[in-house]
Amino acid sequence: MRLPLILTLVLSACVSSPSSDRAILAIGDSIMAWNGGQGIPEAVGQTLDRPVTDASQSLAQVTNPNGAAGALGFDITRQFAGSGWDWVILTGGGNDIRSDCATPQAGATRDGLIGPDLTGDIPSLIAGIRATGAKVAFVGYYDGAEAAPTGFTPCQPEFDIMNRRLGALAARDAGVLFFDAGEVIDPGDTGLYAGDLVHPSPRGSAVIGVELARRMLAFEAGR
Repeated sequence: MRLPLILTLVLSACVSSPSSDRAILAIGDSIMAWNGGQGIPEAVGQTLDRPVTDASQSLAQVTNPNGAAGALGFDITRQFAGSGWDWVILTGGGNDIRSDCATPQAGATRDGLIGPDLTGDIPSLIAGIRATGAKVAFVGYYDGAEAAPTGFTPCQPEFDIMNRRLGALAARDAGVLFFDAGEVIDPGDTGLYAGDLVHPSPRGSAVIGVELARRMLAFEAGR
């Protein structure tokens, strides 16, 4: 868990106030939250020299069925608050589907997150963010390290499908950027992973964050 729950609750009250019209909000799960001050959001902010508010939380789901947990930051949809953000960068879906991976339920859970018709909880979240005028950068999951299987290894086929659908969703909205972090995380390089071989190491977070920032700049230049 990234922050003590009481601190997360206190910080959630501050998320609705961007510090400038160039401010960036980061929401999501542990891929975004990992490494604290050396995480993906911090690398983006440093690269772009823009203020970043990081509301991401380890163990968060796109939609958490537990209302109390959601209020404490474990619901990514509820991590987003307010308007006036220039960009919202996010990850999500892994914790929603993990227990169903490699089971008959996997397809239905995946499609509930983002279906073949590009509807579902993730598109709904993105649409809500876009309705405020913010641009969205969704970071797709990379493969786990080749060194050993992990609890998320059975989910990789589902993540691959989700990434393809998210790419298609981004292609139809001029304000949405999809970045597959697997393009920069080499599963053969364990130095890019934390000890659990799932989350990024500080170097891995930096690699993702710097490349994400570069793509955000290119996205803005191409609009």
